[in-house]
Amino acid sequence: MSNLTIFSVPKAFEGHTGVIQANAIQSWSRISEDVQVLLVGDDPGVKEFATEHSVPHIPEVKRNERGTPMLDDVFRTAFENCQTDYMMFVNCDIVLTSSVLEFIRLIDAENAVEDFLGIGMRVDFDQFDRIDFEADWQTEIKDKAFRDGEYASILCKDYFIFRRGQFTDIPAFSIGRGNWDSWMVSEASRRKLPIIDGTNRVFAGHQNHDYDHVGGRMSAYLSGDEARKNIELAGGRHYIKGSLATHAFGKDGKFKKVNQFPWLTFLRDSPRLFKQLLSFWSWKSKSNAEVSSAA
Repeated sequence: MSNLTIFSVPKAFEGHTGVIQANAIQSWSRISEDVQVLLVGDDPGVKEFATEHSVPHIPEVKRNERGTPMLDDVFRTAFENCQTDYMMFVNCDIVLTSSVLEFIRLIDAENAVEDFLGIGMRVDFDQFDRIDFEADWQTEIKDKAFRDGEYASILCKDYFIFRRGQFTDIPAFSIGRGNWDSWMVSEASRRKLPIIDGTNRVFAGHQNHDYDHVGGRMSAYLSGDEARKNIELAGGRHYIKGSLATHAFGKDGKFKKVNQFPWLTFLRDSPRLFKQLLSFWSWKSKSNAEVSSAA
């Protein structure tokens, strides 16, 4: 029996975005019949998708002056509708497998862990078509991601796992813009909570996509008005403190401390970050070619 609620805020189900969101959400629903999935927001196609796939849907969500959903309201809505002890916020481009339940079971068995925050690195890969969920999809998608893709930088945080009742006082961040994710980690650090690295336990497959809906990646994360407002609300960028785990489960399943030297961990990650930024432009050209050939 699972004890997990996965919640997210889909964008409009249009074009490639619609494909990868359908892949992601269906993967969450198929992990286990006992996993609760909640979709928040009323962008075009969300209601119809939720109805077609029998996924609970809460359309009401507060938005800023640009129409972007606000994180504090999304979390409040999820808390009010959650029926489990554990919760997971995840971006709508992330494919998950049953590995996330194994991670939850390890935490559940660790009596010393009460409140915590679970984070982990994602695997970036190209996925332009719908996943065949009638096949052995978990094995096939993991094989494809690790064969053709690669881990993203630790700065990229696409999921957060925690107990219900945590993070009930979140600033009014704009979702999908920079810096709120680093605030989550730095806030857990400020509270002296274990920040548990799930990288080697949780498969989080990130389906590559563009950022045209927010004027490009730089605007979304750094230079745009919403990103700058998020920085203000977060009290800074917190790049290092907001990216590093403090604990992990070893191969033997034992709970242990990690990242005793934060600056060294961050420096080791920098080549991955630079490579990721450079690869974005080549991916966009590839994506345009794929869309043109499909048309």
